[in-house]
Amino acid sequence: MIVVDSREVKQAKGILEGLKKLGVEVEVSFLEAGDYLVGDILIERKTPTGFVSDVKSMRLWNELDKLKRCIDVKPILVIEGSLSLIEKITKWSPSQVLGVLNSIMIDWKIPAIILPSRRWFMIYLQQLNKRAEEIKKERPHPLRMKEKMEKISDRIRFVVEGLPNVSGVRAINLLRRFKTIKALANASLQELQSVEGIGEKIARDIYKVLNTEFQE
Repeated sequence: MIVVDSREVKQAKGILEGLKKLGVEVEVSFLEAGDYLVGDILIERKTPTGFVSDVKSMRLWNELDKLKRCIDVKPILVIEGSLSLIEKITKWSPSQVLGVLNSIMIDWKIPAIILPSRRWFMIYLQQLNKRAEEIKKERPHPLRMKEKMEKISDRIRFVVEGLPNVSGVRAINLLRRFKTIKALANASLQELQSVEGIGEKIARDIYKVLNTEFQE
């Protein structure tokens, strides 16, 4: 059985019906984190444009934080659709997109999978469900979560680490220089390049992410 978050059902029309057509039993319920719970796998689903929007609004980092705090589950980020759409619809370059994905996979240690279409995504869920049934993996539902980080400084650092090619060390260097996310967002290219470990390319990628207007 796959547990689908009740909020996801409203946003992703057709997935519920599609899963049922594939013979998958589905339960609609509120999930504290993620959109789909399949056995011990907790999935956060994004479309390419939704991914960019949530990076810009910082919402994605809050969602990743929730995924990481869930106990007894393995979190996965799934992007449903071609990444080339991001370059066509927004002004983000491939290096910016891949920089964010690298941060998610390397710094946050959350696997990211890109699937070409909704059909592929539903088949992916079907395969995960089959695996869970074969190994008889129980669903940890309702989800149990670790205490939320009390230090706001940790949350600030995690947000900055989500910028393209910004590792933990670079995030700390940026925050030592600019003190706040607001000041960082208002920094010029020259100011960004003055930070240790931030070269011209990384500075330009950071600047573009923080200053490019999102377009649907």
